[in-house]
Amino acid sequence: MKYLLLTFTLLFVANIKVFAEERAVQHKVVADITTVDEAKRVFLDTTEQIRSKTQLNQQTLHDIHFITYSLEKSVAFYVENLEGKGRQIAKKMAVVVEHIHINSENNRKRETKEHLKNYFQLAAALKTYI
Repeated sequence: MKYLLLTFTLLFVANIKVFAEERAVQHKVVADITTVDEAKRVFLDTTEQIRSKTQLNQQTLHDIHFITYSLEKSVAFYVENLEGKGRQIAKKMAVVVEHIHINSENNRKRETKEHLKNYFQLAAALKTYI
């Protein structure tokens, strides 16, 4: 009985942790990026689109949320196809882009702004490798 209670408690705690982790909702399906030229074009275009959003209101956060779908594909291409320092930057960027995605999706202005600042620093660094 003691082991059954311990097992139940551990499963309960594990489930709480899983449900506590926030995940993005898939609102848009974007094809994978398969070429270097396409990855670069998408990366540069989406970065500029996001940079143009100077006021983070509900509409611009919504726009950023949808832009991140394409941006995620570009960054994923770099994670898979770059090596060394470029890949390390792309991996960090993938995490930051996911945070931007989730926070903009949930209309969190302050958090989105913080992650965007980090993203633009990483984007500047990644340009050296693409």
